[in-house]
Amino acid sequence: MADDRELLEMAVQEALDGIRAGDGGPFGCVIAKDGAIIAKGHNRVLIDKDPTAHGEVVAIRKACDALGTIDLSDCILYTSAEPCPM
Repeated sequence: MADDRELLEMAVQEALDGIRAGDGGPFGCVIAKDGAIIAKGHNRVLIDKDPTAHGEVVAIRKACDALGTIDLSDCILYTSAEPCPM
C-alpha cells in the first residue's frame, strides 16, 4: 500500500513515461483506492489522435473498467498537474 507522496510521485513518473513515448503532453495520473493503485494513465492525445485522451480521462476509463463501475467516489485521483476544466 502506497502513501500520498508515493502515489503523487507515480503520477509524475507516468507523465514522464508518456513524454518519452511521444504520446502527448506532460500529464500523468494515478487512481488509488485505500492506497492500492487501481489505474494509471498519461496524456495520449497525440498517439490516439483523440483530444479527450487527457491523462486523467485515460486513468478514469481504466479505473471504471477495472472496478466494473462508474462510481469512483471512494478513490483518490493523483495527477502531475492541476487538471484542466475539461
